[in-house]
Amino acid sequence: MIKVELKELVGNDRRQFFRVAPSVEEPILLKTQAGMFPLIEISGGGCRLPIAAQASIQESAEQQLAFPGRSKPITVNLRSVIVDEKAIGVEFVSLPEDVREIICGYVRTRELELVRRFRARAMTAS
Repeated sequence: MIKVELKELVGNDRRQFFRVAPSVEEPILLKTQAGMFPLIEISGGGCRLPIAAQASIQESAEQQLAFPGRSKPITVNLRSVIVDEKAIGVEFVSLPEDVREIICGYVRTRELELVRRFRARAMTAS
């Protein structure tokens, strides 16, 4: 029997923006001078990155996010809000609405993909 994990779809806390983990096969990458770092999670308000990215994030400087399927990266300003031993949480600062809509559009699409996967696993588990 396959164990279905609902936590992929529902967070433990309430936030202004729903967050999702990008696809492992098609990651979202933060481009910095020190390299490229895959996002762990993303929402319309910010993202989580591996702790290795911490030294590369220049707060209030323009950073580039490369999304799968987009020919040009989008530009964001980041501010660190939480750091633990595994990840750094950053918020988007002064994000233009058209850029936020690109991010939220990705999140909605990814959310639907996760719901479909969840339903398919639930069907095979029954």
